[in-house]
Amino acid sequence: MEFTDPIDSSLRANPYKLLIEAATMIPKSHYILGFLMFCVIYLYNFLEFHFLQDLRTGFRGSPVCLTYHSTSQLYHQVVSKCSLLHGRYLATPWLSSPHLQTVLLELIKRPAVPRYRRKLFHASDGGTFALDWLLTADVCGSTMGKDNVISKEDTTPIAVIIPGLTSDSASVYLRHLVIHTAKHGWNVVICNHRGLGGVSITSDCFYNAGWTTDTRDVINYLHHEYPKAPLFAIGTSIGANILVKYLGEDGENVPVSGAAAICCPWDLLIGSRYIVRRLVQKVYDMALAIGLRGYAQTNQPHFSRLADWEGITKSLSIRDFDNHATCHVGNFETVDTYYRLSSSAPFTRFVSVPLLCISSLDDPLCTAEAIPWDECRANKNIVLATTKHGGHLAFFEGITASRLWWVRAVNEFLGVLHSSTFMHVQKKKQFGGRHSASESLIDQGPYVNLADGMLSAIGNEPDTDNIAGETEASSASVVKNNKQDLINNEYKMLDASQSRKASDQFSQQNKKAL
Repeated sequence: MEFTDPIDSSLRANPYKLLIEAATMIPKSHYILGFLMFCVIYLYNFLEFHFLQDLRTGFRGSPVCLTYHSTSQLYHQVVSKCSLLHGRYLATPWLSSPHLQTVLLELIKRPAVPRYRRKLFHASDGGTFALDWLLTADVCGSTMGKDNVISKEDTTPIAVIIPGLTSDSASVYLRHLVIHTAKHGWNVVICNHRGLGGVSITSDCFYNAGWTTDTRDVINYLHHEYPKAPLFAIGTSIGANILVKYLGEDGENVPVSGAAAICCPWDLLIGSRYIVRRLVQKVYDMALAIGLRGYAQTNQPHFSRLADWEGITKSLSIRDFDNHATCHVGNFETVDTYYRLSSSAPFTRFVSVPLLCISSLDDPLCTAEAIPWDECRANKNIVLATTKHGGHLAFFEGITASRLWWVRAVNEFLGVLHSSTFMHVQKKKQFGGRHSASESLIDQGPYVNLADGMLSAIGNEPDTDNIAGETEASSASVVKNNKQDLINNEYKMLDASQSRKASDQFSQQNKKAL
C-alpha cells in the first residue's frame, strides 16, 4: 500500500515558497491588527508610558522620595508638616507619559492669563524688563489694592517667580502658580527675563542660564521697597538654576526668607549631552532652539551686532544657539565653559536659605543624572523631593488634569515655612565677595608638599604679615562699591500705561533699525 506525500515535491524543494504560500492564506485584517499592535507597543515604550504600571498598583501613585540631612531642622520642623511631600503622586491616567504631560503643558490654554499689573524695572546697565504683579486682592475680589499700590507697611508675603527658558508671565504653568499662590493670600510678581514679555532689550546685556544679576537686583529692590513683607523666591527650570546659583553665590547675604526650585537642570553640561541622547530628546532640543531663534529674531538689532547672526538663524539645537549667540554676548570662551560656569550644582553647598527642590525622575529635559544628591543631603538648608513621574514642570493630577501637583506642594511648603521660626534672616557680610563655582572642598586644605622625596601636609594658614593691609584695602573697596551701587542702582518704576507706551516706543525703534 503506497502513501502519497501531501506536500508537492517542488514545494518541498523550496521551503520559502511554501512559507509564502502559507502567508498569503492569512487574512489581511490580521496583518493590519498585528501592525497596529506593534505600533502601540513601540509608542508605549518610546513615549515611556506607565499606565499598566499604575494599573497594577491600583492607581495609588508612587511615594515622594525626600533627601535631606539627618539633623536638618528644616525637615523636622517644616517639611515634616507638609502632607503633600509625605504623600504619593499619581499622574492623570490618560497622561501617564512624561512626554504627553510636557507637551500638553504647552498646548493647554487654561487657566486664562490673569490681569497682571505691569511695571518696568530699569537696571543700572540700562537694561529693561517687566515685573508682572498679581495681588491677592485681584483674585479675592477685594477692593483693596485697586490703586495699584502696595504699602511699605504691608506685611503680606511676596512670591518672586523666575521663569524658565523663553518663558514669560503668559506661560501656562506660571498661570497655575500665580493664581494658586495669590488665592492663598500672597502677592506674586513674575520677574520676566530681558527681551521677553513684550519688552525689547535696551542694553547689551542678555539673560542666560547663569545670569543672576537681574534676580539679585529685583529682590534687593523689593526688600527695600517693602521691608516688612517677607520675600519668597520660586524658580522654574532655567529659572530654578538661576535661583539656586544666586542663593549659593550670596550665601547668608540674601533678603529671601525661603525658596523653591522646580525641575532644576543643575548641571548644564550633563544636560546638554542628555538632550541629544535619544530621538525624542532631540525633538525637544529642536523645539527649544526654535524658541530661542524666535527670541533672537525679536531682538535682532542687538543680536546681529553682538553675535553671529547667520549662525543663529541656522541653529538647530540649544548648543548651536549658545555657540553662536550666548558665548559671543556673554564672552564665554566655549559652550562647555559657559555650561560649567553657569551650572548651579557647585553652589548648592553655599545655600543658606530654606530651599525645597522638586524634580521628576522621568523629566525628559532635565535628567536625574545631574541631580546633586550628596550635596543636597549634606546641606541642612535643602530638602530634595523627587517623584517617579511628572515630566517637565507638569505633574498633572486629577482625572481632568486641571491641577499641577508641584504648585500645591510649593505653596504648602512656603505656607508652613512662613508660619514657622525657620525663615531666613539676611546677614550682611562686612568683608568678602560672593561664592564662585571654582571654590572647592579640595581648596580648603590641608595641602600636600613634596620636599626631599617625602610627602608632608601643610596647613593653609593665613599670612599674618598681610592681614592688616588686605583688611584696609577690603574696607576701602567695600565703601567704594557701596557708593557706586547707590549711584548706579536708581530704579524707576512705571505704571501700566507708561509700560505700554514704552514698549510701543521700543517696537518703533526696532522697526526703524530694521
